Amino acid sequence: MHSSPRLRPLHARGVGPQGRPNGGYIMLIALLMMAILAVIGATTLQVAGIDQRIAVQNRKHMMTVNTAHAGTEHARYQLMHNDPPNEGLDTAPDTYGDFVSATSGETEFDGLAYTHNLGVYWVTATYHRCGNPPPGYSTELGQSKFRADYWEMESTARIQSAATSASASSLNETQSKSSSLIRKVKFGSCKIR
Repeated sequence: MHSSPRLRPLHARGVGPQGRPNGGYIMLIALLMMAILAVIGATTLQVAGIDQRIAVQNRKHMMTVNTAHAGTEHARYQLMHNDPPNEGLDTAPDTYGDFVSATSGETEFDGLAYTHNLGVYWVTATYHRCGNPPPGYSTELGQSKFRADYWEMESTARIQSAATSASASSLNETQSKSSSLIRKVKFGSCKIR
């Protein structure tokens, strides 16, 4: 006897219950889902890249803020041992130049040689005023008088490749300023300025 081949049901051959093919719709839905997932993935990568650039810029800015603060501390230490060269001339910004130069700041701080390049600072000194000393100074040497000189130390820090080359910095590199008003008590009365 000869047996006839058995027919498969219509839905097993990619044909729907009403006799229409349905394999194309499933493929179309799968392609649309893959396209939507690709767009979501690309958007996520773009946002992550922007966040990464913001984080790097914030890190550099915090490093320069700390470097500028190191500059004011360096100026405070230097002011303990000597006054700026034009001490007592006027209250205008210092005409002498930097109280702490970038080269001496780099020698002290060594920020450019550090692995992450902490940058370099330079400090300008501006005389503000002469005032009364803190309590206790007026009676130490009898009738001798003490005075308090007030100096503003403004430190500027920037990430760059060399202490003397401002043009060597990268495009849009961060720069920070830190200012500190420092009181220095000295022997003698206030000078007329």
